[in-house]
Amino acid sequence: MNCMHLKTGTAKAACGEDVPFQMRMYRKTELACLYFPYTDKKGALMNLWRWIKRCTQLDQALQEAGYDKYRKYFLKREVELIVKFLGEP
Repeated sequence: MNCMHLKTGTAKAACGEDVPFQMRMYRKTELACLYFPYTDKKGALMNLWRWIKRCTQLDQALQEAGYDKYRKYFLKREVELIVKFLGEP
């Protein structure tokens, strides 16, 4: 079940062109900036964290998957869970 319905399809690359979203390991700020492209890195990360906490099913699933808040990356499995509940950026 999706907690939020977001636009899907393509994400903006650093140089501005559209690229298809890839299911892979992402740096936390990199994934956050895909969801919040018009926000700075810190704001985007805070917003993504807020969305994760508000979606209790996602928060629970991440904890069960072994999520470590001190790791600088989301593992591929964690990205899959985020996309499952929030949709593609």
